[in-house]
Amino acid sequence: MKTKVAAFIGMAFLGMTAMSCDQNKKADSDEQIIEVNIDFEKERDKLKQELKDLEAEVDQKIKELEEKKAEANADAKAEIEEMQKELRAEKSDLEKALDDVEKATENTWDDIKSGVNKTTRDIENEWQKLKDNVEKTFEKNN
Repeated sequence: MKTKVAAFIGMAFLGMTAMSCDQNKKADSDEQIIEVNIDFEKERDKLKQELKDLEAEVDQKIKELEEKKAEANADAKAEIEEMQKELRAEKSDLEKALDDVEKATENTWDDIKSGVNKTTRDIENEWQKLKDNVEKTFEKNN
């Protein structure tokens, strides 16, 4: 009888230990999910801000070109208008990227982030070309 009672207590203890481990695993899993959500949100917010900053820079470049256009001759004005057109297209790409980032979910995040990074690299490359073109345009007309 004592053996049966000891065996029953042992089994009960073992069962409680197993349940406790399952609860701890679930709590750890929940904590990991929360951490992933927080990391995703932080990363998304950071990228949104970077895109907004880049969009503001594009607006500033368009404004600067508008000011230069006022001083330029007819040939330079045509080139500046073409540059502004390119910048507006880049701004449109940025707006789409920003929209994609805002709509991103954890499941789509890696793809969205890759696409946005490619877009920003392309814009930075275009800016370098634009800067070179602006300098050449004004050197040619001075």
